[in-house]
Amino acid sequence: MKPRTLTRLDMLAAEQETQALEAVRRHSATLHQAGEQRGILAAYRARLAQTWQDGAVIPAAQAQRAGQFSAASHGAEGQIIHAASLAAAQLETAITQLGQVKVRRRALAEALRKAAQAAARETEQRAERDRPHRPAPART
Repeated sequence: MKPRTLTRLDMLAAEQETQALEAVRRHSATLHQAGEQRGILAAYRARLAQTWQDGAVIPAAQAQRAGQFSAASHGAEGQIIHAASLAAAQLETAITQLGQVKVRRRALAEALRKAAQAAARETEQRAERDRPHRPAPART
């Protein structure tokens, strides 16, 4: 392949690498956020459980709201877990794609290096051919 073609392919691969890195960053952030959300829900549930365990009298309306919160928090946790597993799968895919793009870029860099060496050899050979030959010294 021509060096210009290899350079263009490398530019495209660099763009793909940037996109893959962004996907890895985005999915990692989603996983981190899901972990934080689960921690917040767990803390709320622990505080809620603490209010029940200390034996204080709680109005019926507050107890009903606590029950509703508890039920809703379990549903929310299920959604968070689902989103986290989806993000983990997408992260794995993005990491795989990033690895493939890096391998492709290394191969393109090697091909470009070989093409540059071949061009340099060709230029050197052309210069050698174009150099005027000196006739052999006459023997007397």
